[in-house]
Amino acid sequence: MPKHAILGLGYTGLRVLESLQEEFQISSFSRETTVADSEIYDFGNAETVRKFVGEYENSPFDSLIITFPLHSIPTKYVLPKAFSKVSRRKWLLGTTSIYRREGEIRESTPKNPEHERFEIEEKFLESGGKILRLSGIYGPSRNPADWIRKGLVRKSKRQLNLCHISDITEVIKGILSDSQDILPPELVFSDNQWHTWWEIFQFLEEKGRISNYPEVEPDREDAFVDSDLIRKFLPGLQTKDFWRELEKLEESP
Repeated sequence: MPKHAILGLGYTGLRVLESLQEEFQISSFSRETTVADSEIYDFGNAETVRKFVGEYENSPFDSLIITFPLHSIPTKYVLPKAFSKVSRRKWLLGTTSIYRREGEIRESTPKNPEHERFEIEEKFLESGGKILRLSGIYGPSRNPADWIRKGLVRKSKRQLNLCHISDITEVIKGILSDSQDILPPELVFSDNQWHTWWEIFQFLEEKGRISNYPEVEPDREDAFVDSDLIRKFLPGLQTKDFWRELEKLEESP
């Protein structure tokens, strides 16, 4: 049976592990989160990276799912090659914000070379890695309405792109099942639904969940994330209805 590994047990990594560990043989590694049989590894430490390679180089994983941003850790230039030594395939979870906002965003959209992730992610691709670029992640314990309540967003008609954590889990299930490695090196993923912050504000205001806010002008250009390509490779992929999920999140304690 193929064995896989999830590196990083933050919001996304932990939920992917919980959802897929019964169906797949998955090891997990985290700097500080311990669940089930997960192991403590600080991949920002060069000695830890050498230890990881030494332990798994002769018994490599079929695939790695890297959930933490490479650009933010000291060993970022070492990790792409190190991960290649311990796994046949390696996938990094990235962000669609790396693309230029020039209309619709898809895999062919030019990237912003000034983005903080650009340099290291290009090196990761050159090393044979693949990247799943995600739009805004929401789900249990991550409610977009709370972003409003905290003052993180404003009531404008700016388009936003979202994907539910359980849908991301389904995509990663497809990645782990891709034994012939036919998936393209870069894929973007969103729920492919049109939302504006104005509509979300209105929805919550009408239900009395937030106060009434004045509308403001968008602070950036619209850019719809078109994730049709990933659906061609994973034709059974279904995504949750945002409005229904928002109601559920608002009803939960």
